[in-house]
Amino acid sequence: MTSQDLHIGPDAAADRYRLLRSIGRGGEAVLYLAEIELAGGSEPVVVKVLDSKTTITPDEFDRISRKWNEQAELLRFVHRPGVVGVREHFEGPPIHRSGESGTLTGRALVLVMNHVDGLDLRDWRAERNLATAAERREVMRTLEQLADVLDWLHSGKATPSGRQVIHGDLSPGNVMVDGHGQATLVDFGLSKLTADHQTAEVWFTPGYAAPEVFDGKRTPAADRYAFGAIAYFLLSGESPPNSPDQLARAMGALPQIAVLDAERRARIAAVYAGDPAERPVSLAGWMKDVRHAVVSTTSSTSQRAVQDAVPAPAPAPVPSKPAVPPQPASPPPVQTPVRTPAYSPVHSPPPPPTSPAQDAQPQQEHVPAGYGPTYPLHESPPPGPAAARKRRAGLVLGSVAAVLVVAALAVLGVRLLDKDKGGDQASGGKGGSSASDSAVAQEESPTPSPSPSESESGSSDDGATPGPSASGTQPGGVAADIKAADLTLLTPISGLGNFTVGAAKINTKQYGAAFIAQPDCNDEAITEFDLNREWKHLEFTAGIDDGSTHEKGRVSISLDGKPAAFSELVELGKPATQSVDVTGALRLRVKVDMGCDNGTVVIAAPQLTR
Repeated sequence: MTSQDLHIGPDAAADRYRLLRSIGRGGEAVLYLAEIELAGGSEPVVVKVLDSKTTITPDEFDRISRKWNEQAELLRFVHRPGVVGVREHFEGPPIHRSGESGTLTGRALVLVMNHVDGLDLRDWRAERNLATAAERREVMRTLEQLADVLDWLHSGKATPSGRQVIHGDLSPGNVMVDGHGQATLVDFGLSKLTADHQTAEVWFTPGYAAPEVFDGKRTPAADRYAFGAIAYFLLSGESPPNSPDQLARAMGALPQIAVLDAERRARIAAVYAGDPAERPVSLAGWMKDVRHAVVSTTSSTSQRAVQDAVPAPAPAPVPSKPAVPPQPASPPPVQTPVRTPAYSPVHSPPPPPTSPAQDAQPQQEHVPAGYGPTYPLHESPPPGPAAARKRRAGLVLGSVAAVLVVAALAVLGVRLLDKDKGGDQASGGKGGSSASDSAVAQEESPTPSPSPSESESGSSDDGATPGPSASGTQPGGVAADIKAADLTLLTPISGLGNFTVGAAKINTKQYGAAFIAQPDCNDEAITEFDLNREWKHLEFTAGIDDGSTHEKGRVSISLDGKPAAFSELVELGKPATQSVDVTGALRLRVKVDMGCDNGTVVIAAPQLTR
């Protein structure tokens, strides 16, 4: 027989729903995709049918019928995104051909729910391997949606009387995700009131059932255990183990979780406790620890994404001799400077010190290679990781030899001053008119650094080395002669907070360096920078990442604790390009308001200019 010929409905309209095909089973009930004729057209619905033929005795059917009607009537009070809508429930003739309901014996219990067009979590997860930050964010958003809905159902806010509602058989097959990223709990046919309700029939999905479910108890704590099992499935792609201890160990062994501190790992493992009373009451709170673990792994992925998007620069020439700390017996060698911006990544060599004060300025150590666009001034590609290790070693040794370094540099400064004065007198006070040409030539011709004797004899252009009166490196590692700096490459005062730095796409345009604020139901994204009154403008483009499941978010820029100099609600596909006056500002604060319904906010290509 064909499924299109089968119908079900109440006694007064036995052919109301035409069954199209079977789409699943929940315990002893069967789920069907069906349709109903309305206003000259058909609308899809999902029908759950429990036929009396599947029960042992008529008394058993009557007992189940009473509980079924209680739960179905309760669910009609629940109206919220994330929970499937219940249209009606009834007892009527069993499944039959059109017009033949009167020829059959037996009865059926029927629950009619709205149809959710999408994929269940099993198929949804199969299309994702979590190799990208975008996919990890999708998983976090889906879990956070489910956590919020379950907390709401368990709180009693779903019903006018304040009674708690539980799902009772939470598993990936009972969660649908539509094309807009909305996760919805479906198949509430086994939902119970919170009262350790004992039942003779034990219906459950292996791996997602808490230990008490085997005794016929379904409580909010059992839903929370099942939610934890779903989290393990989405993060690992594997079915959860059946026992609580095994599931807790498997979750803790995931790479994202294993690197956490012991206290945070214990809080995550608590959701799998065998004792329901030991499980966390708030799933939204539990998700904060999970998000911290998963989102903190996105930085390396973002770095790889930027490196894939931006061609890697060619390797820099390797100096003929490694740089060593200056010895007290003789002054250090003077290298011909290269016009490389001081805000370049850590692998770029710093400009030579021109005075003890300038040499003491902090260097940028936090920026991974590959972040940010390549600026026109950055014509000399940075050396490899070996140079970075040498710089870090020099910083350690510098604390021991600080007095000796200052003394040696003071002697060198005096000698350079004398030589500069002589050069100025010889050239009529012009100070070397070809300084910039010499610097460009040095960039284009990667020759080894001159020896100390060559530097002292004046073979390099004196004009390329600023004297004590020239503006040198400013706090934050940005030289005063550099007119622009990428804000993503500067050191924040107290870390990036809830921001990450990486590549992003706004309105189809790809940006290589951006601050990215992931949605968070509880925390804001805030980071601050020391401007040292050295900058005049901050230019950036703010918008919503094209891959975001939500479409809005608010960005604020404030200076020195004053009211926001820029505050705007940005929307998907409508980026805002702005220039904020930061003249005379000491501190810059970048803030993104957070919320469960906010999109992934991007502050792209933030550039300071003098």
